[in-house]
Amino acid sequence: MASLQSIKAVVKKISSIEPLGQHMCLFGGSVPYMYYNKESNRNHSDIDILMDDEYINIIRELAKQNNLYISELDSLNLGLGDDYGLKLFIDGVYVEFEPMSIDNGNLVRKSFSPNKEIAGIEMIPFQELTDLIVEIDIDGVKTYCQSPELIKGEKEQYRREKDLLDIKFIDSQGIDIEKYNRVRKAIELSNVSMDSYEDLRTKKSL
Repeated sequence: MASLQSIKAVVKKISSIEPLGQHMCLFGGSVPYMYYNKESNRNHSDIDILMDDEYINIIRELAKQNNLYISELDSLNLGLGDDYGLKLFIDGVYVEFEPMSIDNGNLVRKSFSPNKEIAGIEMIPFQELTDLIVEIDIDGVKTYCQSPELIKGEKEQYRREKDLLDIKFIDSQGIDIEKYNRVRKAIELSNVSMDSYEDLRTKKSL
């Protein structure tokens, strides 16, 4: 678990490295509080970062150079046949890096879960990319994050206690209702394909 301040410090450190800040997108429960520059008054389990797939290898190299690399937390070492990202601990904060691309009007995200031993792809269609991704300024450091409307829409699918707190906070700050309605439709049309490690390894060997 990590405080919002420690997560902000790590995000600033990563996004200050050229050219990473312009090719990454934050998401997850801590993001609305950073976006609106408010304190969350609770700890967060991690920070999730979508990274343009052309740049994610820069993260790998930096991790190796700074003795942060954990081979078993890199999807490339799991024999899954594709790059689903990697996990790092940076200054005590658990950071999940996931490859991201834009393909034919879809935001494509690849991810994996070491705990569940699954990996896969999520595709979210969009009319305007700014419905899903917006600029964020963290103490003068600029990068990108999922829009509050998208975070709210995704959290409404899970409705865990922490999700309900985050939804309530986002609502208290005010959202773009037209954008939110478009995002809700995009979430309904999204396509998620997840497979077990075993199934992915079998597909690779065929």
